[in-house]
Amino acid sequence: MLSRWRKHIPALIALPITLFMPYVLLMEHGSAGIGGFIYNHLYTVLVWVTLFSSTALLGCRVWFAVGLASTVIAGLWAGAAIKYQFLGSQLVAPDLVVAALSPETLLEMGLTPTLLIMGYLLLLIIVFLLEKPSPQTRRLTAFGLGGSVALLVTLNLPTFYVDLQWTSQYKNTLPVFVQSIWRTQLEEPQHAHDSSYCCFKADRQAETFTHAPNQKPNIIVILEESTFHPEQIVGFKPTGRFFQDAYPLKVHTAGGSTWVQEIAFLHGVAPPLYGNGWKTINLFAPGRLDGRIAHQLTEQGYKTKTIYPIAGRFYGGQRFHEQLGIQEFIDCKAMPECDKRKWNQMPDEIFFDEALKQVKLNEQPLFTFIATMRQHSPHDKKLKPDPRRCKPGLSGKQCSIMLDYSKRLQLSVKAYEKLLTQLQKLPERTIVLAFGDHIPGDVAAHFEATDFSGQDRFRTFFNAWDSSKGYVTRQMLNSMSFDTIDIAMLDALALRYAGFESRYLTDKLVHMQACSGDFCGFEEAIPKNQAALLNPPQSPVP
Repeated sequence: MLSRWRKHIPALIALPITLFMPYVLLMEHGSAGIGGFIYNHLYTVLVWVTLFSSTALLGCRVWFAVGLASTVIAGLWAGAAIKYQFLGSQLVAPDLVVAALSPETLLEMGLTPTLLIMGYLLLLIIVFLLEKPSPQTRRLTAFGLGGSVALLVTLNLPTFYVDLQWTSQYKNTLPVFVQSIWRTQLEEPQHAHDSSYCCFKADRQAETFTHAPNQKPNIIVILEESTFHPEQIVGFKPTGRFFQDAYPLKVHTAGGSTWVQEIAFLHGVAPPLYGNGWKTINLFAPGRLDGRIAHQLTEQGYKTKTIYPIAGRFYGGQRFHEQLGIQEFIDCKAMPECDKRKWNQMPDEIFFDEALKQVKLNEQPLFTFIATMRQHSPHDKKLKPDPRRCKPGLSGKQCSIMLDYSKRLQLSVKAYEKLLTQLQKLPERTIVLAFGDHIPGDVAAHFEATDFSGQDRFRTFFNAWDSSKGYVTRQMLNSMSFDTIDIAMLDALALRYAGFESRYLTDKLVHMQACSGDFCGFEEAIPKNQAALLNPPQSPVP
């Protein structure tokens, strides 16, 4: 009796995970139109057939091959869902490196699905041991493998490339992942003119300061996680205060990929210039990209530090910060109040208190980069819609998201203003630059472009404060006015306001003027900013 059931065990184990495949096909959607739908679903089926055929050809075990092919696709699809939920971007092949480098953080984000996939892989070992080999299946599986590989190669030709920068969940999941294997390299833009502010490598001669202030101020840069002005949402009425003296900032991602903005600031170049790999720039930056602002300040005797709300290994954070000039990286594990909390329950005060501590301890002038976590998604707390604040055009879910976002925003503003008050009491002059890195992940997922004022999902804010003067955002801009300022320009604005001068700063701010606040011109033989070289922006009086 037992032996009779034993031969059915492989099928009983393999079938449940295989029945998950129709759900994947149901949830997945491709590019617009029937062509996009057919392409994405055919691609998913062909990946499954390729995995099944190759495994069956090598192991001669049909049920083991069925189960393994289904488990691999289920694992990738679940991983893509987890990444999008927490980071707001698609799963790409370099993410497998991340999984190996920082498993503890990934397990915290997706413990249940990760354990289920690992458990199924263990069950498949049992299937492999119990199932008898069937050599007679080799001819059929070889035929299937040849056909599926040929079709997959065709679907991966440049003509059929998908956009690797999707910010929509369950969209082209497998095509994006597979094509990212060879399409995520960083590419330096080809430009015919010399530039002191672009691209991979810094121009150290141009960056040498020709003037520096006698009393060098501390410079604190605060990345306000997932923070934007709520008045940008059409149909939502915000209450309470926003960050004072805020100015519109252009960022390059919506809903996630914080590291893109971190690198844009520390490297000083807009990452989209670097080709299809720019969204995974954090994994490719070390050894290839030079830091600018941190290195320039180090040459002036500054101590450069980062205060980070998660483990330094997560997504290569510590590695690329150090590569870009940060001398000391203080991650969550080094701060007891941070280490004992869950990643999505981090008040800003933890990191601001650490920054104050570092300012008081340091004898050198200090450059500090702080990342916060209070506004990280999810925001949907199933709050009851408030008709006084949400117009009928907003759904219940949209209203719930914005109500929770606004509640957290008031806590962030309060913590920020408290920090400024404490800094003002210190004898050293301190300049603070704060900016939002992107809109929240659930805002990106549940609000269309038409829900935003100006249909702009890539607009946040920045502001500047000086302990000797108060809010100085407009003074930092020195009478310049644009629709938005690219985040890659903030380093030059901050250094110029602090009293430093160099050819790098002049050239970059000329570029900003000529490109109306943008980072542009490298696609042309004659740069757009050439005419503006005759009228460089003057340094503000600090």
